[in-house]
Amino acid sequence: MKILVIGELKDNLLSSDSLELISKSVEMSEEVYLCTIGDVENPHAKIDNLICKYIRTNDNKLSTHATANLLSDLINKESIEVIFLSSSYLCRDLAAFLSVDFNSAAVTNVIDIELQNTFNAITAINGGKDLYSTEIDSDKKIVVIRPKSFEVKDLTITEVDQSDFLKLENLPIDTAINEVTIEPKSGPQLEDSSIVVSAGRGLGEAENLSLVNDLANKLNAAVGATRAIVDAGWVPYSQQVGQTGKTVKPDIYIACGISGATQHQVGMKDSKYIIAINKDEDAPIFQISDLGIVGDVHSVLPKLLELI
Repeated sequence: MKILVIGELKDNLLSSDSLELISKSVEMSEEVYLCTIGDVENPHAKIDNLICKYIRTNDNKLSTHATANLLSDLINKESIEVIFLSSSYLCRDLAAFLSVDFNSAAVTNVIDIELQNTFNAITAINGGKDLYSTEIDSDKKIVVIRPKSFEVKDLTITEVDQSDFLKLENLPIDTAINEVTIEPKSGPQLEDSSIVVSAGRGLGEAENLSLVNDLANKLNAAVGATRAIVDAGWVPYSQQVGQTGKTVKPDIYIACGISGATQHQVGMKDSKYIIAINKDEDAPIFQISDLGIVGDVHSVLPKLLELI
């Protein structure tokens, strides 16, 4: 079985999501292809024992369709059967193009793969309470994986050779990009931090977020949030953890004033160690917590800050 992983870059390196897909692929097959997409000249995206290609995009053009054409050509040329993509905006767009090219429906939000006599993609449904298995019997199996679904293995990564570049033609229908706005980021990021401190509606008002920020600063942690306080405008969407936000899997997840609705649990329940602070002893978050503190977050957090 030949597998193609569509990789992406972050700071000139393969993204953590891409490394997950690569790690899972090498478990499943000895014939793994990696095609990385980015806008830098010489990325570190070549891995030992993998057939690696690189598509350098033009940062002044939106060329998703042209990129998909190159991928389709590669898939046909190498008789690739399985295509793994992350749940990023770019990869979801590419999955749609490839789905049309190969007349094969993409299966999204996948958290695991089962190989027996059939190829089955496992997805979480009902807010993560149940698992659903989809048998994919099409010639080309297009699978979009949810972040933090697989463990990352030790991989030897080097710089891509010029001979591995796939030329991206500038087609007349390319769309010009007039402006790109990048949200400024500082400190540990949600996707990669080993500690996450998340805020919920139990904080009462936006001003009380300073307690969570102070704790995160002392622990060198990333700050997360529930959908409720994102919708209220307290924090940007980029900090939302949950079914409609980001999936995190830190070593320690500290939930501050979070009741723990199913939609939030989907995004953090696989954290290695969960600490919850909530004044409601019946809050659902305590059902998945390793340590629960029943108390008012406004009283508990200042005490924690004093002790750290």
